[in-house]
Amino acid sequence: MRGLLAAAGVLALAGCGGETPTAPTETVAEQAAVATPAARDGCKDIADLAAALNEPEPFASLRSGNVIQGGEPLDDHFTTDVAPAGASCSMGGMEGFGDNSGMMYVANCQLFSSGSFDREENGVKAQAAYDAAKAELDKCLPAGWTARDGNNNGVETNAALIYETAADTARAETSDFYVYPIELRKEWSEGSGRGQFPGWKVTLNFQKEVPKSDTPAGPAQ
Repeated sequence: MRGLLAAAGVLALAGCGGETPTAPTETVAEQAAVATPAARDGCKDIADLAAALNEPEPFASLRSGNVIQGGEPLDDHFTTDVAPAGASCSMGGMEGFGDNSGMMYVANCQLFSSGSFDREENGVKAQAAYDAAKAELDKCLPAGWTARDGNNNGVETNAALIYETAADTARAETSDFYVYPIELRKEWSEGSGRGQFPGWKVTLNFQKEVPKSDTPAGPAQ
């Protein structure tokens, strides 16, 4: 079963769950007084995300706060400062898909998105973002991770790569439901599904399902 189901669940959560918090309005003088943040180390972000898959509550150490909806924090949708391959990321948790599933944890990172106009031109940009992310993953993931082709849903212009360890591959052989730990995907959407918008999208998802017996009592804040 495709691990994208997990990512899609968190995308739906993001779409229904509200907006990422916005900074309060500042004066020009106040803005000028704020130091420019140091550039992030994209390789370290990728390595940190891979390591955080193995935390008791995956990605908890990489959260920077809760997404805000209507002035209230959401318990299961988080902001983060990590930016693998320059992506904009958010994190979430939700119930797994199987009857005996625990919690599903996902770090969903958007590398590129476009509207429906200039499909060919934006397709070139989407491919460039996909290729750049692949190069970063190949360079920055710790030893033991390997890549294989994913499912393009029968659409030639779509592409996907799955990154796994040997332990992941062994688990896939014995598990009733298997979630791809890392998935890089480029696809064109006609925007026909609920919550979908037409255009190109390139995403990078880190995701893990924690068995019910191992699921923490509550999300880390």
